[in-house]
Amino acid sequence: MLHKYKEKEVLIVSEASVNPKATEVDEPLVKLPKGKKVFFIAILYVMFLFDFIIRYGVNSILPLIQEDLQISSTQVGLLSSAIFLGMAIFVMPISFIGENKSQRRAISFCGILWSAATVVCGMAGSAVNLIINRLLVGAGNSAYAPLSTAMLTSWYKKSSWGKVLGLYNTAMAVGGALGYLIFAAVAEAYGWRSAFYIIGAVSLVVSLLSLLLPDNKKLMAEQGAAEGHNHEAEEIAQIKLNAKDTAKLVLHNRALLTMCLAAGFALFAMNTGSTFLSIYYVNVMDMSVTKAAAMVAAATPVSLIAFPLGGAILDKWYQKDRRARMWMPMISILLSGLILVAGYAVANVPLIIVGNAIYSVGTTSFHTASHELVPAWYKSVSYGTYVLFIQLMGALGPTIGGIIVDAVGVHSALVYVQGFLIISVLLLAYAGKIYLKFYNAARQAEQEKGLGTVTE
Repeated sequence: MLHKYKEKEVLIVSEASVNPKATEVDEPLVKLPKGKKVFFIAILYVMFLFDFIIRYGVNSILPLIQEDLQISSTQVGLLSSAIFLGMAIFVMPISFIGENKSQRRAISFCGILWSAATVVCGMAGSAVNLIINRLLVGAGNSAYAPLSTAMLTSWYKKSSWGKVLGLYNTAMAVGGALGYLIFAAVAEAYGWRSAFYIIGAVSLVVSLLSLLLPDNKKLMAEQGAAEGHNHEAEEIAQIKLNAKDTAKLVLHNRALLTMCLAAGFALFAMNTGSTFLSIYYVNVMDMSVTKAAAMVAAATPVSLIAFPLGGAILDKWYQKDRRARMWMPMISILLSGLILVAGYAVANVPLIIVGNAIYSVGTTSFHTASHELVPAWYKSVSYGTYVLFIQLMGALGPTIGGIIVDAVGVHSALVYVQGFLIISVLLLAYAGKIYLKFYNAARQAEQEKGLGTVTE
């Protein structure tokens, strides 16, 4: 009887997989009072701001660093690549430990590490020293997004993830813009070294607030036991991940890996653009460093609309077809590539801004898909796999882009690298075709542990 019942459950999930109905339990794993939830989200959001302030803001002062340290465009690319390489190296181990032990402690470790390493960047006496220090910043940045989004989605039901993560991801646009403006302003007023000292110190203070975050695993266990019926939360809290089984699950998930590869090719192009955009504005359009930073920051209002708009559209589309998780970024990346080619070719700032914003519309899809293509207890590791791909390939972008810039100039180079977005589009088309198979497999794995019970 039990075997037949489970077969029936799997069948219901399969029927609902393309056009989801109210068949799956859709409740948050952790229930928090509204006031506390808002406070905790504010801490995560401000930390996410500094993650991107420090990650991308340095790009605005690369012309000053390049002139002071007398480094080539290839070395500038290496400097930018270092942070993404650090993320690629450390994202999986830190995500795994955080998921297995404590998300809160891992989040605090990440913030403190990237802040301290930023301060040390100001002490660098050579390009090599600065590259090593930025590698350490990347180690700190590495697992913050996987851990913080896993914590955040535990507080909300799955059907609202698109909207929630769309709003949360506005921190990427705001943080990147603030980083460009703040680093440029402080560097021009006090020198580029002081920019690292001041911003790193403020980030450290903010990161210490993460010690006030709740322990999700502890709350899951407590609430599951207290409520009696919240078996799912209690069960997930008790699960301990095995490294071998985790690796096997990830390596056999073709939908996840294809999506991650597609996102990696896209970020290869986008990181190249963000690294050399200030240099493009200064060299091609004859702007000052501060004006170039202002032009980069001018994209923020558009991106602020793009992230939540993309999340809202995703939630609506998702109600009709789960494969929207792949179709949406496929369309947005294609449009982004076409617009950016035109924008860089004719040196048109509005087109460059719009092209980057349209790319942002689809990125929330990657975050939500990485959480639902695996059983619930693998969310941080799955997102970590996504981060591993995008940062490893994102690290290659600025370095290879720097080589292309040295060969053909920044104007032509930024046009050529958009070709990698077409590869991303083709991979997402394939990922969309196989998405439902791996989505259903993840739900079946949850049911085999008695989780995610469905009702007719």
